[in-house]
Order: sequence, then C-alpha cells, then structure tokens
Amino acid sequence: MGLLFAAFREGSCSLCGSTQNLTGEHKIKASALRSEFGPDSMMIGRFGEPNENMKLAQGVKSEIFHFASQLCAPCNNSRSQAADREFDRFHTIARDLMAKGEDPNHVFNNARYAVTSEAYLNVFRYFAKLLCCHLADVGAPRPVHMSRFALGQVNTNCVWLDVNHDWTYQQTSVEFGPHKYAAHGGLAIYGDAKTGGANAFHSTLTVGSLRYVFYSRLNWFERLELRLAHRNFYEFCREQVQKSIDRPLSQEDYLRLGLTAKQPTEK
Repeated sequence: MGLLFAAFREGSCSLCGSTQNLTGEHKIKASALRSEFGPDSMMIGRFGEPNENMKLAQGVKSEIFHFASQLCAPCNNSRSQAADREFDRFHTIARDLMAKGEDPNHVFNNARYAVTSEAYLNVFRYFAKLLCCHLADVGAPRPVHMSRFALGQVNTNCVWLDVNHDWTYQQTSVEFGPHKYAAHGGLAIYGDAKTGGANAFHSTLTVGSLRYVFYSRLNWFERLELRLAHRNFYEFCREQVQKSIDRPLSQEDYLRLGLTAKQPTEK
C-alpha cells in the first residue's frame, strides 16, 4: 500500500478496502430518482440513440443505476449515512431554488451550509464517495485521503462542486418540453499537457434539470505516487488523455460534461 493510494483490489470496498459484506451503491441516489420519477419503471438511455439501446429499469432500485464496484455494508450505511442524508437536504433546497427560477448555486447561501460546518462538509463527503466509486469502476487505486474524507475520518475537503442547470436537459426540453431526466457523467480525467499524467478527476450528476459538477485535483505528491507506484493506472490515464488530444472534445461535449475553460472554484 502506498502512502496516498491503495492498490486496486477487485471485490473490495471502494472506500475502506474490506472484502466483507459488500453491497451495491447507486450512481444516482434512489431518493433523488424517486423525487423526480416516483416509483414507476423507466427507460434508461440517451436522447438520439436508437430504441434498441434503451434499457428498462424496474424502479429506482434497479441494478442499472448501480456502480460495478461495491461498498462494504458499514461504509455504505453507518459510515456514510450522514453524508447521504445531507445530500437529500441539499438537493431539496437546490431543487426548490430552481423551481422558483433562482440560481441553484445559491444553495450555498443557506445558513445551514456555512463553510466548514458539518452539514457543508457532509455534502462534499457525498460527492467524494461518488468519485471514489467512479475511480474503482475503472480499476484505479483507491485515493486514501478522498476515501477517508468521504467516511468522515478527516475534515480537509478535497472536492470542488458547482450546482447549475444541466445543458443537455435545456437542449432536449426545447424539443420535448419539461420531462423527467437523470444522468451521470462517468469519470473524466484531466491530464498534464506535457506528460499526459492525470492531475484531476471529474464527474457530473443530474436529476431533472439540476446538475452537480464535481471534481478533485491531485497534488504533486499524489501525481508522483501514481507514476511510480501505480504504473498501470498511470498509463491508462495517459492513454485517455492522448485520445482526447487526437480527437478533441467538441464544444457540445464540453457543455454536456460541465467542462469550461475555467474550472469552477471550491465553495
């Protein structure tokens, strides 16, 4: 085990590394899906894809919504429960702001989310958990600080978050009108222009028209450890970065992923 990353082990918890009592974790929280879709079944896919690419989800607990990686029962329940519950509160407030025509990012103006408050940190812990799961899904070594932060074992926040209107929803609503929509952005890798090594990990979460853009930067020591101690993942990241150089993202791709020339600042 390295100082800053723990080697990936298939069949282990994405947050603590345990191999006991593993459970599934939602890419999009069941409570958020339920608030948007209700208990009904739904079709999962992307606008513009042929119907044969659509998948039927029998309600919000469907396996379709789960990460391939897993969490142990203690991490998925007691250890991350406060963060899960705080996200529900945070999402409700942001959703209400958007329904009133206000900027959903003003959720951070709510007194409950004063910087460094427990509620504030728990929101970021929730997104740290999602990033750890996205990383585990591609066989990445487990980021020790991020996983400990997600579990409430340390208080130094390593995640940046922006709350805004989902660009894809805005485009499709022109054609379809108001509709029920949810999506996640998978894992995007920011790479160093010279070496191609990863220097940040990014994702998005969308429920309805409300989108969360979140990412975590790597410090120089973390980048060094990835290069020296986790070479397979380091080379995987370099390959992904090279692909983006060979075939640059379109402006639509940037907007869809919540990527801009200037990254959002930490709240």
